[in-house]
Amino acid sequence: MGDDPAPKPQRPVILVVCHTLSGHLQPLIRVANGLSSRGWDVAFLGPTAHRKRIESAGAEFFALQGVADLNDQEYYANPSYLPPGYKALPWTKRGKIDLQLQCLETLPTQWENFKSTLAALHERWPSRRVLVVAEAFFLGIMPMKFGAPLPAGVPVPKSVCVSITVPAIKSIDLPPFAYAAPFDHPLEKWTKSAADLTALLDKQLLASGASRGTGEPILAGANYRCHDAIYQVGVPGFEYPRSDWPEGFKFVGLVQGTPKGTVLPDPHFDWWKELKANSALAAEDPKRKKVLVVAQGTVEVNPHDLIIPTIRAFADREADVVVVAILGWKDATLTEFMAGGVVPGNARVADYLNYDAVLEHADAWVHNAGFGAVNHGIAHAVPMVVAGEGMDKTENARRVAWSGIGVDLATAKPSVEQVRDAVDPVLRDGQFRRRIEVLRKQSEELNPFDILSEDLIRIAGTV
Repeated sequence: MGDDPAPKPQRPVILVVCHTLSGHLQPLIRVANGLSSRGWDVAFLGPTAHRKRIESAGAEFFALQGVADLNDQEYYANPSYLPPGYKALPWTKRGKIDLQLQCLETLPTQWENFKSTLAALHERWPSRRVLVVAEAFFLGIMPMKFGAPLPAGVPVPKSVCVSITVPAIKSIDLPPFAYAAPFDHPLEKWTKSAADLTALLDKQLLASGASRGTGEPILAGANYRCHDAIYQVGVPGFEYPRSDWPEGFKFVGLVQGTPKGTVLPDPHFDWWKELKANSALAAEDPKRKKVLVVAQGTVEVNPHDLIIPTIRAFADREADVVVVAILGWKDATLTEFMAGGVVPGNARVADYLNYDAVLEHADAWVHNAGFGAVNHGIAHAVPMVVAGEGMDKTENARRVAWSGIGVDLATAKPSVEQVRDAVDPVLRDGQFRRRIEVLRKQSEELNPFDILSEDLIRIAGTV
């Protein structure tokens, strides 16, 4: 017999880096947990406000420092972070401000934190390589990709991009990111409108030691394509078709939702047993009420935007509708916001509630079009009504309507009548449920944690 083949080298250490907004961190923390449970040693460079959650996922925590250590709850609640009149600005202008403050002005500090974390990992394990799993909007890794040196003796790691928003990657088949289709303006107009942010990105890259800028407008995809592979969280049926996906791009399914057979603990609300008993009734049982779940996420926390209009829209439907309102943060209350402090009898209010737990019992899902909220709906095949703008929410909302899985209200602050007129067809018409079932089946064919783990093994050439 011949000699046994040489053993493959030990797996690299995984370093996860991520934009500090909760909506970006939550899926990357799930990715970290999925990789840790598959035998990888995982480090996570993240904000101190999320240290416990990161460590509970099985990752070693490394803290972002200074302006990079952003707590999004404080960012949106503390007026000192934002310019005067921010909340009254159109969503396009708010989005540019957020991109500047959250991603671009923090880039040099993120880069320094990234370098020091790589150096610490190399000092601890000098014989092991590092593989970086980078969420697309952690721009602090980009200097390395555009020629900036690492500390002496620290090897340049390979990296993969995990995209947890709709992809902000230019295409010959689509208008630029955040523009509606059909796009009837020359691309030069878009390039000009983004010129200040593009110039700031290139300035920050060069100041961080990069040898060049990106050579394209911001949000054209350089922060994706600079990596060795791109893993898009989500399903193909939710994304516009295009002919020019970048090399190495693939859909990996949902990190939202829970695996089949998972039994989640019952939340500690007095009305939870009532909700479960209602779901246990047959669909045709006249006693079974429709369950409408509404939430606004962790950024847009004023309940007057969407939660209260939804509650009021169905306040006279106690006989056939239950509204479950999720306020999104611990110890939040609603009665102070309601007229007279009285919550309608068919409303059930939670300060904080696991989406996976409640969507098992839902007939319709009303939210402000965060990408994670959309994917939670797909995971549970619950058709939706969305009312969002800003960040990627407008793009998400358009895709909800285009894919046939729900209704786009095209505003972040709908009236009571607008909510009622949108939700009623979703509750009545089975076409929305049938279409979202197709997307759920797509998600069940993909396991993001297995796909990512197997690809990282291939990229690293390890066992």
